[in-house]
Amino acid sequence: ASLKATGLKAPSAHMAPETILTEWERRCAEAKDLGMTYLTAPSLPAEANKSIDVVKLWATRFNNAGEVARRYGLWLALHNEPNHEKPIMGQKPMEVFLAETDPKLVRFQLDVGNMLMGGGDPMAFLQRYRERCWSFHLKNVVADRTKDTELAKGTFDVRAFLAAVPQLDKKPCFVEQEGSGDELASARENFAYLRGLRW
Repeated sequence: ASLKATGLKAPSAHMAPETILTEWERRCAEAKDLGMTYLTAPSLPAEANKSIDVVKLWATRFNNAGEVARRYGLWLALHNEPNHEKPIMGQKPMEVFLAETDPKLVRFQLDVGNMLMGGGDPMAFLQRYRERCWSFHLKNVVADRTKDTELAKGTFDVRAFLAAVPQLDKKPCFVEQEGSGDELASARENFAYLRGLRW
């Protein structure tokens, strides 16, 4: 009712990864009622930061939960954090996760800024996994990659990145800026930047 009253839509939501382990069908039904398309975990549990085997375990759980989500017309997805760029036992967690999950059941939400802050290369990742990336957090970073900033003021070429995304019109993009001193001013700036993009 609140969404209808404001004329807003809720195409996607972030949720704790453990959500898929308890009353998952009920959560899917609720999301469908709200008009969502994506249910996305912003990260894996902390235990996955130390073990590739745990990453693989969660990949299996995502496959199982993704199968349920598809029955409701939903997509289950995972979103990356900066620490996902740190190898565990010589492997990057997100690369293992993508290798272990079924693209017909699980998608990926690429947070550009988080990857940059972790030392990664979003453009190279997109080129390698373009078929897996179906949703994006658009975030730019300052020169030393320690924090985010307005899209037009950062060091990453957001325009070139978006131009490289196939079927961009079908893939939700969310501007996320966590360190703004004036949220509404930053929102206006980011909106003006995106509205002016051409390629």
